[in-house]
Amino acid sequence: MSSATAPLVESIVPVAGFTESSPTEDDAVLRERLRRDGYLFVRGLLAPGRPTRVRRGILELCRDHGWLDDASPLADGKARAGLVLLEPDRAYHRLYQPLIRMPWFNALSTAPELMELFLRLLEDEVFVHPRNIARIIFPGAQTTQPHQDFHYIGGADDTYTTWLPLGDCPRALGGLAILEGSHRLGGLKHIPAIGAGGHGLPTGGLGLRWLSSDYRCGDVVLFHSRTVHAGQDNRTDRLRLSCDFRYQRASDPVDPSSLLPHYHGADVD
Repeated sequence: MSSATAPLVESIVPVAGFTESSPTEDDAVLRERLRRDGYLFVRGLLAPGRPTRVRRGILELCRDHGWLDDASPLADGKARAGLVLLEPDRAYHRLYQPLIRMPWFNALSTAPELMELFLRLLEDEVFVHPRNIARIIFPGAQTTQPHQDFHYIGGADDTYTTWLPLGDCPRALGGLAILEGSHRLGGLKHIPAIGAGGHGLPTGGLGLRWLSSDYRCGDVVLFHSRTVHAGQDNRTDRLRLSCDFRYQRASDPVDPSSLLPHYHGADVD
């Protein structure tokens, strides 16, 4: 990324927690809440063993690439002191490109609990985007800045991202924050910026509240493609691991770029 890129570093300070949803609630209630709020925060949707297995696989790769503190247990995910890698870095992609092709990683996007929930929400056959994304956020690294996913994925407006932590994710570790009601604003102008994704948008004049919560392993938050969201700072000594998966009605259009792997063609030499 060019050194001339605008930083657009905003202070993401959530002032309230998410409205919590349960998979046992009535379908119509969940659909109306998603329409109203632009997101659903579903406690305990996934059996914790599913994300835990993916977490272990990623941490094993991180250990093999020298990203972890050798003296700490693997499960802690403690970063090697002084090491900070960002998504544009070649060293990051030497691990990342093989990771996103691993069957055990991609299988999480079609976990039965996720597929059943989207069948209920969309009331149609579900198309799962093959562009599955993993986030490995180092302590002190610039994380994902405020943005709308539609800026990157195009296609149908009614495309939904599911963000899920790979392990417990208290607020000190970062995690996803959502700008309340922002899906009603339509498309907003993005500018180049540092951090995951390479773009962001200013939110200071929108007059909306940032929301977030402490996440437990198995929780998921899903949101509309126009919902503004951002990553929070990782204020620990551990890696923050999470996944982004995207879903839409099979009958709606999909942009061809969303059928390619994440960072397709990235230079890893």
